[in-house]
Order: sequence, then C-alpha cells, then structure tokens
Amino acid sequence: MRDKLVVKVDSRGRITIPKEARKKADIESGDILFMNLSPGRVELTRAIEDHLVELAAYAEKEYKDGNTQNLRDFAEEEGIILDE
Repeated sequence: MRDKLVVKVDSRGRITIPKEARKKADIESGDILFMNLSPGRVELTRAIEDHLVELAAYAEKEYKDGNTQNLRDFAEEEGIILDE
C-alpha cells in the first residue's frame, strides 16, 4: 500500500476509506473509530486499539471476575492512610 491515499469528501461530508487502507488497518464494517482532530488533519484510530479502551475492558473483566479490591480496604491492609 502507498503511504498516502487520496480520497474525496462528498456533499454530505463523508469519505470512503479505500479497501487497501481498510485491509492494512484491519478495519471492518461496523468497527468503531475514534477521530483525533488537529488543524488541517483528521486521524482515525480503531477503538479496540485505543489503550484506554483496552484498559477499561481489562478492568471491567477483572472486576467481574472478582479480582479487584476496594481502594480503602487495600490502603487499610497496607497501612496507608488516605485523606478524607
């Protein structure tokens, strides 16, 4: 795949991500993408590759599996005093 591809914005503000770009980025129909915006630039990132999304999913799984502990309980066990 070339490093840069040219796409055209249609009258409704949409673009089509070319097949070769979707394949290289492993983007499939229905995927959720984040848009990172800066002046003159739009960057798309797959949501599942976002580190915060991965961290949140991991934390949720650990919580559901019972592998988490209340912060106050942990602090008390470790002799850490938390400010009220």
